[in-house]
Amino acid sequence: MPNISMLDIGELEKGKLAPFIKKALRNRAPDPAFHAMMGHNPDLSKSMYIAWGTLFSTGAVDHKLKEIIRVQLSRMADCNY
Repeated sequence: MPNISMLDIGELEKGKLAPFIKKALRNRAPDPAFHAMMGHNPDLSKSMYIAWGTLFSTGAVDHKLKEIIRVQLSRMADCNY
């Protein structure tokens, strides 16, 4: 049983997270569930999205390390990535 409810993306798109959600949907990453879960705290969601984008999109982190992070996160989520 989840400890946190998932918010409706359509409703979140009406608030201050709209530009981040639109960019995520356009880029197909991160998954919409990121905002559906993190949207309970819009300021934290925004900060985490910016950190995620910096980490995975700007080349600031070596590709091999990014892959290690992706695999570790998928294992933690019990995902078959």
